[in-house]
Amino acid sequence: MNNQRLLFGICGSFCNHTKIVTELKALAQNNDVQVIVSKNVYEMDTRYHKAKDFIKEIEQITKHKVMHTLQEAEKSGPILQFDMMIVAPMSATVCAKIVHGIYDHPITLAIKAMLRNKKNIVFGIATNDGLGISGANIFTLLNYRNFYIIPFRQDAPFKKERSIVSDWSLLVETCEKAQYNEQLEPILLGANI
Repeated sequence: MNNQRLLFGICGSFCNHTKIVTELKALAQNNDVQVIVSKNVYEMDTRYHKAKDFIKEIEQITKHKVMHTLQEAEKSGPILQFDMMIVAPMSATVCAKIVHGIYDHPITLAIKAMLRNKKNIVFGIATNDGLGISGANIFTLLNYRNFYIIPFRQDAPFKKERSIVSDWSLLVETCEKAQYNEQLEPILLGANI
């Protein structure tokens, strides 16, 4: 991907953030990338990183201030005119909100704004119950127009048998396919065992 204006949403699954930063760096080399984060990502310190440090790292990579409010998210469609949106990791909660048309979150509102402009959304899932109750929402989203998933697998089938996570190394390739309205296949990958 080259010379694209990309909106990159980051939700919870804090344990995946380090891998996401690697992919963000790759995208930012040849594209103009703006990041939007959930309130939790913007404010919460975790065992993985301090919120302020994480936000600072992202801003250094992208050369843009991180967006994190509903007011900023609303502008992502009509004013800022991005070519594509990536949400990685997407939490099960954000997935459920999109499926049910709930736009009370910076990332869900940004997705709504992008869809209004008929732009594609690439998402990578990370949730401990993806093969449980959240599975219905994930697989519903797969059937919506303009949504493309980063292929995923069970990440710990014998310890967390319902947990799934996208293969972040396939993020850029998924975006490249989505530019042409194609889904990177296979969607389901072999489990990490």
